[in-house]
Amino acid sequence: MKIKMDFVSNSSSTSFIYISEMQFTRESFFEAIGASDQGPLGSLFVSMYEELNSSIANGERIVGIDQVASARDFDLTPEVFERVSVALTEGKRVVRGVLSSDGALAESILCMEIFEIETDKMFINAFPNYW
Repeated sequence: MKIKMDFVSNSSSTSFIYISEMQFTRESFFEAIGASDQGPLGSLFVSMYEELNSSIANGERIVGIDQVASARDFDLTPEVFERVSVALTEGKRVVRGVLSSDGALAESILCMEIFEIETDKMFINAFPNYW
């Protein structure tokens, strides 16, 4: 029998859906969350934007609803599933991004929290987050 005597980590990852016709920008992110890059949490918000931006840029582009319907790691609410379906028929960009709890602080926070960001320009849903 082996016994592990040093640090043991339980890491996790989560997926989110990004829908938009436009590029994900720092300005659109800060406008959507109603925050600033100034103040005591400013650098954390900047890091959150950078993590989301990277995940969207490197994410899986969804081109058909069958990609979402057949994926085992997707657990979208019926409302979000419908929203993805409508976005695809409207030709909007739909991306599945991934966040990890092993990443930097901002990515870990985003990975461990259930959140939704919605404006007339973009929609981010991280409800299928199990931690």
